[in-house]
Amino acid sequence: MFADERKAKIAELLKKRPSVTTSELMELFQVSVETIRRDLEALEGAGLLKRVHGGAISVGKLQNYTSLAGRAAEHQPEKQQLARAACSFIREGDYIALDTGSTALALAALLDDHFRELTVLTHSLDIAWILSGKTHIRVILAGGFYLPREKCFCGHLTLDAIRQFHVSGCFLTPAAVSPDSGISDHVQELIPVQRALPEISDQTYILADSSKFGVCAPMKICEFDPDFVYITDSGLSGGMLEACRNTSSNIVLV
Repeated sequence: MFADERKAKIAELLKKRPSVTTSELMELFQVSVETIRRDLEALEGAGLLKRVHGGAISVGKLQNYTSLAGRAAEHQPEKQQLARAACSFIREGDYIALDTGSTALALAALLDDHFRELTVLTHSLDIAWILSGKTHIRVILAGGFYLPREKCFCGHLTLDAIRQFHVSGCFLTPAAVSPDSGISDHVQELIPVQRALPEISDQTYILADSSKFGVCAPMKICEFDPDFVYITDSGLSGGMLEACRNTSSNIVLV
């Protein structure tokens, strides 16, 4: 196989997945490690990937928007795993803040089984509804302008309400996470809310299944912060895990 053909196939692989490893490319093309390294160097020079220890990750892969109803049907086992893991970072009596989104809904649904005393601040109407009948969980709904497609509130009234509180932890559920592109999402109206939650929190937790890593969404929330705790599933590729750990040691695989 000619070098150009091999590089084209590597680039095509990274359009379908967030990362590749040097060892798998060596096996796929039956070439030496030096050959693969030269290929990756050339592709990085062309802006088609970013080299990391042990392989490469995709860059600039823009994720498409999916409705809340559509997201709720995707990656359900992984979201349940993330929600269970997130519970281990919450203590009885805590004040916590929950983002909107399908992974946050999965976490909200578990709180009643794990805690007898908790206060939850959220701008999600669905989360407020899930917790509304739980007498031992106090719910604070940060109301404002209602956003029907996400079933949550946004705008200055929501931000004013959020900024009245201080919580021990907030759980963000963004659409995309990348060590290079940062943490991002699709809904412009919600970005200020997602930026405000870490400001009132002692600790920020990012709940994102492995499909959300190595891609980006149009609206940036913040940089890939090494102080955040990133909770994801074991489907995260070795190359992407290495890239994340080069920036933050707070990567939790479940």
